[in-house]
Amino acid sequence: MTQVGGTIAGFDCEREKFLGVYRSYDRPEAVERGACGNHEHFSDNGCGVIQSDLTLAPGESTDVIVLLGIGKGAKAKSIRAKFANVPAVERELAKLKKHWHGLLDVMQVKTPDADFDHMTNVWGAYNALMTFEWSRSCSLVYTGDQRDGFGFRDTVQDFLGVTHMMPDAVRERMILMLSAQDSTGGAQPEVRPWSHVPGKMKPTPASHYRSDDCQWFFNSVPAYVAESGDTKFYDLVVPYADKGKATVFGHLRRALEFNLERTGKHGLPCGLLADWNDCLKLGYKGESVFVTFQLRFGLKTYAEIATQLGKPKEAKWALAELAKLDKKIAKVCWDGGWFIWAISEDGVVFGTKKAKEGQIYVNTQVWAVLSGAATPEQTDKALAAVQSRLASDYGVALCNPPFDKTPVKVMRAVLFNPGNKENGGIFSHTQSWVVLAEIARGNGDAAYRYYRSFMPSAQNDQAEVREIEPYVHCQSTHAPASKKYGKSRVPWLSGTASWSHYTATQYILGIRPELGGLRIDPCIPTTWPGFTAKRTFRGKALDIEVQNPSGVSRGVKSLTVDGVEIKGNLIPAAKLKKGAKIVAILG
Repeated sequence: MTQVGGTIAGFDCEREKFLGVYRSYDRPEAVERGACGNHEHFSDNGCGVIQSDLTLAPGESTDVIVLLGIGKGAKAKSIRAKFANVPAVERELAKLKKHWHGLLDVMQVKTPDADFDHMTNVWGAYNALMTFEWSRSCSLVYTGDQRDGFGFRDTVQDFLGVTHMMPDAVRERMILMLSAQDSTGGAQPEVRPWSHVPGKMKPTPASHYRSDDCQWFFNSVPAYVAESGDTKFYDLVVPYADKGKATVFGHLRRALEFNLERTGKHGLPCGLLADWNDCLKLGYKGESVFVTFQLRFGLKTYAEIATQLGKPKEAKWALAELAKLDKKIAKVCWDGGWFIWAISEDGVVFGTKKAKEGQIYVNTQVWAVLSGAATPEQTDKALAAVQSRLASDYGVALCNPPFDKTPVKVMRAVLFNPGNKENGGIFSHTQSWVVLAEIARGNGDAAYRYYRSFMPSAQNDQAEVREIEPYVHCQSTHAPASKKYGKSRVPWLSGTASWSHYTATQYILGIRPELGGLRIDPCIPTTWPGFTAKRTFRGKALDIEVQNPSGVSRGVKSLTVDGVEIKGNLIPAAKLKKGAKIVAILG
């Protein structure tokens, strides 16, 4: 830390010396005293304070530049010299602004909800970018030797919210994560880029595999290809982490085979060390209904990709496996009013109305819908149960009732207070899935009600309740079962960021890239008269206007590009030109 301009009259690098004993930054002792004590930092808590004494006559001004960075010796001196004048600093600031506008301007919207616009245009996108850059490695909560790299399942999901802003960076990171998939089809739980050597890593011990890890590829890989149009990506050969190699398409097949080869007594995928919920301990051969629905989604998506690539045998294989899985789902997973959660190795069923604790689990209800497993009747019943049993003003609880008597060796969430985190708390990561499930059945009003319930900016006037900045997503919020209902915890580094931004832009606003072009398929509140958006897609800046004169949630009645009518709601990529004006009328 240094200064250009003015005279440095003092400094402090020891926090306690600057603040004073038992004080905080609201009243530092050095400020009250009017002088720093020139204390150097050695161990303990550091800070950086420069005191500059300025004397200004009426109307007089001066410039002081404060530089903060890392470096020493000649390098530090050269940086100080580079920014030794105001014009140099202003040029650097202009470059910084250009960088951020280059990312954020890819998608800018104006809707009837200013809170939604704040999150979509700036803070939601920024939150997603920070999560992409840092994964969970710089968290003050998740620390230790298991969090100094990229968590596999976290990182693969983090792609969703940033692919439209930085597709090249996503492609590079995606190749890294594909190279962290073992030849078994499972994944290395953490990826440390500085020591990761594809093809030469030790195989993940069988007891350490998580059953959901590689299933997230079926969300993120097609999303990248849809944004970029880069179908050759599927043909790219990428090594496995331990041995061997395959095309990206081959990696996807191996991911499916991993779960198909590891099934329990009822033929459903095993939960292994953990499915998405790390607190659920089913035993290695216990069965995860959540991963069952993920697998169904993956098989369906794989068949679609195979068809796009002209691989009918692969599509046929996937659809045959899907049909077999559907029979098992129909036989085992429906509990009458909702879908069960899981089945432990010793036969205990979780998420059933017969249970005293954890009777209903949100993930299996919404993923049954998203995967296409639920019938229309089951969809209505399951989502009605979510609304009546799990929903609240601040979001949807993960499960209900919370756990209290269940042994910790079976459900580690019992270590948390009821209504907190995995023990029936409002787990933010899952909230967008509820929104997507309602959108899947065209219910824009319910979808948006759920979205606003966990949208940070919607709680800007309730800071004393949420206790977190009103522009950042958190890992979880206390549910009604908690004495701290409404209070959020663990901000910034959460999978919520990418999922919520992806959901807002591609499904609520419905501006969704597909391999063949750009689909315009909004699902909005019936009270919205419409919205406008600016979207850059494959290098072309587009102006989009959606009108809703009939007050519907969904359904494009007419679509034009520069006044020329388009049949349906998919605009072929070839018809999109720079500066094109797109008008969609709902009805």
